[in-house]
Amino acid sequence: MTDKRLLAVLAHPDDESFGPGGTFARYAAEGVDVHIAIATDGVAGSVAEGYEDTLQDLVNVRTRELDAAVNILGATLHKLGYRDSGYINDPANHHPEAFINIDEHEVIGKVVALIREIRPQVVITHDETGGYYHPDHIQCWKVTTAAFQAAADPDQYPEIGPEPYQPERLYYTAIPNRAVKFFALMMRLRGQDPKHAGRNKDIDYTKLGIAPELLTASIDYRAYWDVKMAASAQHSSQGGGTSRNRLFPVWLQKLLFAKDLYIRAVPPAPPGLHETDLFANGR
Repeated sequence: MTDKRLLAVLAHPDDESFGPGGTFARYAAEGVDVHIAIATDGVAGSVAEGYEDTLQDLVNVRTRELDAAVNILGATLHKLGYRDSGYINDPANHHPEAFINIDEHEVIGKVVALIREIRPQVVITHDETGGYYHPDHIQCWKVTTAAFQAAADPDQYPEIGPEPYQPERLYYTAIPNRAVKFFALMMRLRGQDPKHAGRNKDIDYTKLGIAPELLTASIDYRAYWDVKMAASAQHSSQGGGTSRNRLFPVWLQKLLFAKDLYIRAVPPAPPGLHETDLFANGR
């Protein structure tokens, strides 16, 4: 066991598995104390075909799926308890209890409390685009970035203990635009429109992705591929996370997809930095 600790703050049930689940599985297996905080309940999400009956009890369904997935990843789960805000222009955006409508001071305080309690060296959250411009993802980026700084300031949230603490590193998850262009091409070859992707046809692949030169870290999780897949499969109401890759054999999936990519936000990454360990003593 090590004294390394990692905290990820993510938006929805399934983001931990469909997103950087390989990172969590790898570090947990290596003895890192991995903590995952999920901001919302997922109630405004759509469901996979055949799971329409879960819509009437979606919060409980997604809670059970999340609990099972995080257990497989080997992490400790924290739930911030906010309502899913839905995607852009979703009526759920206007719900008074939606995550994006909650007072930011309150939400930042919750993340500050986790940072001061867990005392992680590394914090992970979504990037400023939210990956695909989901309002909840962007809100996670905003409040976690603020909490990363506030946690060390004794003048901010003095009522929240324990004592102030400054994590060493802040990373944002990232999708390379090369991968996005590849998926867009595959969609076109199948006669699909990449500008209207996703279950609700509301995701525009042509606007997604981060330029490769901005990516500063990659975590190879080929050895933990099966763990990530098992965790993803727990989110059956959301499709299990495997439908997008079912056309590729497993060996090719590992070769193409078994790396989680990040942007190091704090400390600022020097030009040309490429880390393969989020805890490494790099520049």
